Amino acid sequence: MYIDLDLLWISKCTYNPKHIIKMHHHDYYQVIFILNGESKITIGGSMYNASVNQVYFIKPNVEHVIEASQFKSLNIIELKFYSQNVMTQNLLHQLSTKIDGADRAIRSSFINIVEEVKKQDEYTEPILKCLVTEIFCSLLRLSNQETKHMTVNTGVDTKYIGAHEKNLSPLDKVLDYIRYNYSKEIKLQDLADIAYLSPIYFCSAFKDKYAITPMQYLQSIRCEVAKTMLIETNESITSISEKVGFQSIHYFSRLFKSHEGISPNEFRKRNQDFIIKDYKGNITDFS
Repeated sequence: MYIDLDLLWISKCTYNPKHIIKMHHHDYYQVIFILNGESKITIGGSMYNASVNQVYFIKPNVEHVIEASQFKSLNIIELKFYSQNVMTQNLLHQLSTKIDGADRAIRSSFINIVEEVKKQDEYTEPILKCLVTEIFCSLLRLSNQETKHMTVNTGVDTKYIGAHEKNLSPLDKVLDYIRYNYSKEIKLQDLADIAYLSPIYFCSAFKDKYAITPMQYLQSIRCEVAKTMLIETNESITSISEKVGFQSIHYFSRLFKSHEGISPNEFRKRNQDFIIKDYKGNITDFS
C-alpha cells in the first residue's frame, strides 16, 4: 500500500489546563494523537471526550475545536499534510474521525516521528516515509475493524458511516460516495437519491456548487485514479479501465484523451520511464 502525502507539520504540543483552541478549519488534513491528558474535541459538530492513545482524524475544511481539561495538561502529537493523490484520498476517506485502540506500536511510531524530525540528516526523509506509511496502515486497519463491528451490530451500511459522523451536507455526501465507489456502476439517480433531490434539481445544485456536473466529476475521479495506476503499476490498460469503473476500454481511451490530450498508453510512456518519488510524493523527472 502506497501512501502519497505532502507533509506540512509534525509537532509535539502541550496545552495547559483550560486552554482552548477556538473553532476553526483549514484546507489540509490533520491527525491528532493523544499522548496523555484529557480534553473535549469537537469535529464537524460531534463532540468527543479525548483520552490517552486515541487518534483523531480531521479532513480539510471541517470545523473543529480542542478544549483542554480544567485540571490536566494535554499532550498531543500532530501531523498536518496535503494529498493530491486520488488513491490516497480514497484511503483517507476510510479513516474514522475517532480511532480507539491504538496499541504500543502505534504510540511508538508517533513518538519516533517526532524524534526523527529533530535529527534532520540524510536518513530523515526515507525514515519518515516508512513511519508515516506504517501509521496510516495501522490506523486504516483499526478503522476497518471498527466499521465491521458497527455493521455487524447495527446493520448500518459502511459507506455511509463516515458521512453521517461528520454531518456532511447532502452534496458533500455525494462527493464522499463517488470517491469511495468510483469503481462501481453509478447512475445519476443513485447520486440524486443520496442527496434526497430529483435528478434535475440535483444536477443544477451540484453544478452551481462545484462548477461541474456529477457525472463529469465521477469521470474526472476515474481518470485521476487511472493516471496513478498507469504510472505506479504495470497492469494492462484494459485492466486499469475496468478497475476504475469503465465497462468499455474504447470509451475509457476516448475520455482519457479528452482529459489529458494524449492516450493512456502515451501517458504511461511519458511518465513511467524516468521518474522517482521522494517521501512527500513529489515526482522528479530525469528525462
